[in-house]
Order: sequence, then structure tokens, then C-alpha cells
Amino acid sequence: MDSVKLEIYRNRLLEKRQRIISELDSVATKDSIGSGYEVKYQNISEDEEDNAQEQVNYERDLLVEGTLEETLGKIDRALARIEAGTYGRDIHTGEEIDERRLDILPEAEEAVS
Repeated sequence: MDSVKLEIYRNRLLEKRQRIISELDSVATKDSIGSGYEVKYQNISEDEEDNAQEQVNYERDLLVEGTLEETLGKIDRALARIEAGTYGRDIHTGEEIDERRLDILPEAEEAVS
């Protein structure tokens, strides 16, 4: 892959990384050891019905946070592969990932056959 194309993908990844971090910040905070995020538990009130809604919101945010953290990890690994010169190749097989796939999902780790 040429350097111009790599720079385009790097910029897309960095932009997506910022969006993911913003979304994470809306549902979670950095954990105390700095290795990840912890979902915010919002206490609406002491009312029993509100408590049920709080639990539903918390469980939803846990799923969202997990997905966002996973995506953030893939983005960071893709950026590292750009630096290492292995970006655009399947992490398992070394097969080239179709650029159409990378255009849609720049953090893709695997070629799809």
C-alpha cells in the first residue's frame, strides 16, 4: 500500500478514535488504574420504578462500553500496524485485506473471503 493511502487510513483511524473516546466518555469514566473504562451508574432517585430504569440503563451502557472499548482496541492495533508496516494484511494469515473493506472498516484485522 502506498504512503498516500496509508496516511488516508491513519487519518480515518485517528478521527474514528476521537469519536469512540467521546462516546466512551458519555457512558463511562477511565478506571482508577487507567487500563480501561468503568460504566457510570446514574442514581435517578430512590423510587423503585426509577431503580429498575437505572438498572436497565446501566446494563445497556455496559454493553455499549464493551463494544466501544473493543473497537478502540482494534483502532489502536491498526495504528500500530501502520507504524510497523503491516497494515492492510490479515493478522492471522498475512493475506491482503481488500481496500474496499478497509474503506468501510479501517480497523479491520482480517480479510474476508
